Amino acid sequence: MQCIKATKKYLETEKNMRQFDERYYEQENEQGPRRGRGPVIACAFFVISVVALIIVMVIQSRGDYNRIELVSEREILSSSKVMGTADGFCAYNRDGAEGYNEDLSTIWNISYDFIDPIGHTCGDKCVFADRGGTDACVTDNTGTVTSLRMPGQIREACISEVGISAYLCDDGEQDFIYLYDFKGEKLLEIRTDVRTMGFPMAIALSPDGKRLVTSYIVIEEEQSCRVTFYNFGDVGQNYSDKIVGTFNYEDEIIPYIVFVDSEHVCICAEYSARLFEFREIPGELVSIDYEGSIEGIDVCDEKIAIASRDAGTGLAIRTYDKEGHVLSSAKTNIDFDEMKIKNNELFVVCREAFIIYDSDGEEKIRTSIPYRIESIFPTDSSDRYMIAVPGRVFVGTLMRGSEEDEEQEQEENESTETGENPTEVMDEAIEAGSGKELE
Repeated sequence: MQCIKATKKYLETEKNMRQFDERYYEQENEQGPRRGRGPVIACAFFVISVVALIIVMVIQSRGDYNRIELVSEREILSSSKVMGTADGFCAYNRDGAEGYNEDLSTIWNISYDFIDPIGHTCGDKCVFADRGGTDACVTDNTGTVTSLRMPGQIREACISEVGISAYLCDDGEQDFIYLYDFKGEKLLEIRTDVRTMGFPMAIALSPDGKRLVTSYIVIEEEQSCRVTFYNFGDVGQNYSDKIVGTFNYEDEIIPYIVFVDSEHVCICAEYSARLFEFREIPGELVSIDYEGSIEGIDVCDEKIAIASRDAGTGLAIRTYDKEGHVLSSAKTNIDFDEMKIKNNELFVVCREAFIIYDSDGEEKIRTSIPYRIESIFPTDSSDRYMIAVPGRVFVGTLMRGSEEDEEQEQEENESTETGENPTEVMDEAIEAGSGKELE
């Protein structure tokens, strides 16, 4: 009897197991297609998340900065002027000059004794001269110094990337242009007559040291300006005094000349700018006229930034390529002390405040520091900048959010580091009923 019961129980168990296996098999068949859609949905979610993250990163990279935190500083020569170099910047005054890298470390220093020092940089090369005097010197990022003495009083000086320097000197009724190599050997001497050429205004040397452009004020029956192009290459050897082109402009003064690269040059008058292609013989590419006066110009990385005072709209700052095509445009109502372009960004400085625009002319940040700003220099990092103030240079990092948010975040991080969870501490206090105030 017990055997029969055991047999029946076994058969019922076997039947139940088979029914379970069949139901499980059917369930597996029903759920199979649903499992197949799972990886697709997960993959789609992953792609959407990545795209959203990229969009957020792009938006953050274009702006949302609202302040700058000064993270380090370095004392520099007192009463000094600063200029950007390929490695960082340099500061110079009457007694000498020093070069610094982006970490504010001194990489070179030189000494001299000038009454009215002027300076110019190109790449890692620097020239310093005593305006109204006869002494000058050139150096590079190694601190190698070559001292020079001119036959006449120095009015302007400039240098090229290859170390060739040019000097515009005054000798009474005649002016001279001298070219020297980096070792101090005279390469060329050009004599100009004030009565025929006019009074020199500006001078610019190409980065490769093979071309020179000067502007002169000519006073005859009416005042005019003469721009002269010199070529020191093979083509220039066939021309008198290496002059391969001269352009006269009536009722204009051209105080600013700058090379965009070795074969393109920009000249600026009060209400217009002109771009020339200057490979062997100069030819004008484009002339740009402005409604108001030109308030500033800067050139870097083959881009030109020109600020003009447009009627009723404040200052308009436009950037151009070397052929005169407009790349971006920005407007501001502040009267700036300095404007420069570098690393595809535009910098506008006014006393303690500054604005940085990106390559599209969009405002990246507008903020201030409690110091009088003399200049700003970018670094390799897109959110770190060097800021020169009287007697010091800071490294600043662009920040998002308020200082209060940052302090709160720092406190939360410190709590996490000590192993305390604010939520757990609060829960324990409530459970204990201690009524203790939470700090």
